[in-house]
Amino acid sequence: PALTETGDDVWLFTGCVMDAFMRPTHRATGALIGAAGAGYAVVRPGVCCGALHLHAGLHDEAVRCAVGTMSAHPGDQPILVNSAGCGAAMKDYGHLLGTEQAARFSSRVLDVHEWLAENLDAGHLDAQRCPSADERPAVIVQDPCHLRHVQGAHLAVRRVLGLVADVVELDDDGLCCGAGGAFSATQPELAGDIRDRKVAAIERAIARSGATIVASANPGCMMYLDAAGVDVRHPVDIVAEAAGLVRGSTTS
Repeated sequence: PALTETGDDVWLFTGCVMDAFMRPTHRATGALIGAAGAGYAVVRPGVCCGALHLHAGLHDEAVRCAVGTMSAHPGDQPILVNSAGCGAAMKDYGHLLGTEQAARFSSRVLDVHEWLAENLDAGHLDAQRCPSADERPAVIVQDPCHLRHVQGAHLAVRRVLGLVADVVELDDDGLCCGAGGAFSATQPELAGDIRDRKVAAIERAIARSGATIVASANPGCMMYLDAAGVDVRHPVDIVAEAAGLVRGSTTS
């Protein structure tokens, strides 16, 4: 089912790929926004930010998507995005469109972890439901390129995950997983080699820590790593499930 609005403190950007394939992650995101004491508004399903069009060099189509996304999110509330690729594109509308209106819109866009890191703490979560110190899962963090290298929002993911889990770092210093937007479709052989390098880093982290869950905040990375047999989840799913806000098996 579609998300039900709970207020108008923030916009929750639902997008197209995330809304089609990962709607439970939207529900987990909404649950965490609610736990922080805020309500969220959503727009009709299928509003596309144009990120994939930009990756493909389809400038005019990307501009059309950007204009549509801007008109769908009026006001001055923060716009929270749980897809790193979408967030990176939306934060660049000022450059893409070259207008003051677009620049103002981009200034409202936040990766959801940036907002949660400032608005959600352990006091907002039910201590009886959260895992105890000796039950906290170990979670390996894989930084999407659009989150770490474009938005610089990767540290916020660690702060939010740290509410319920022990964060395990990879030893590859944030290298790409190979998904790269549409790159894995247009350059599958090279993308596969890059993914093999990432999977090797994940396997080293598993051997070092005993962790089996990988957190990644971008649908492209998640689907591409999942296809390689990696148990990969979105960070908000991990946190919301561990805190008992939504049902699931992320941390089991």
